Amino acid sequence: MKTMIKAAEHLEEIEINRLLKYLFQKKKWKYYLLVKLGISTALRYSDLSRITWRDILNEDRLELKEKKTGKIRQIPIQRELAETLSTVYRTLNEPDLNNPVIDLHIRTVNKQLKVYAKQSGITRPVRFSTHSFRKSFSRAVWNKHGRSEEALIKLSHLLNHSSTSITRIYLSITKEEVDDLYDMQDLFVF
Repeated sequence: MKTMIKAAEHLEEIEINRLLKYLFQKKKWKYYLLVKLGISTALRYSDLSRITWRDILNEDRLELKEKKTGKIRQIPIQRELAETLSTVYRTLNEPDLNNPVIDLHIRTVNKQLKVYAKQSGITRPVRFSTHSFRKSFSRAVWNKHGRSEEALIKLSHLLNHSSTSITRIYLSITKEEVDDLYDMQDLFVF
């Protein structure tokens, strides 16, 4: 019997924003930062959970060695994210700078994220986990850059994929998106 991999799915921009708004309003700061950092850095949870306040507070760049690949990543910290980090840091009564920003166990996080997603109004069935943020980042970048081959190449590099074919699979390009390629009614009219 063939085993099916239950891969995480991406969330749409409106769903990410709905989740962020919910977490912000409910003052679920660690989860709020998890989503913000996950969607802003495209890091895996194994790397997100190792980031300390010292690594990111008042910094314009995050540098870390990825746990899975062993490769060094340098990620710019955008102004809006930096401001969010500073605000939440103060809200949490300025924890020790050596403490991890997200000090939660992966199983707890993934279970709780599903609860928060539902409570925030994300109603469609989705295989949702911390990895969804990495995939959502990738999908957003791909869409923003016109779903181009150039965007796939850059994403493949950013995600440390061995090829763009892996990145295509990773993006979960749907049957509907492939079917749309055949929509050429206006091209050959005579």
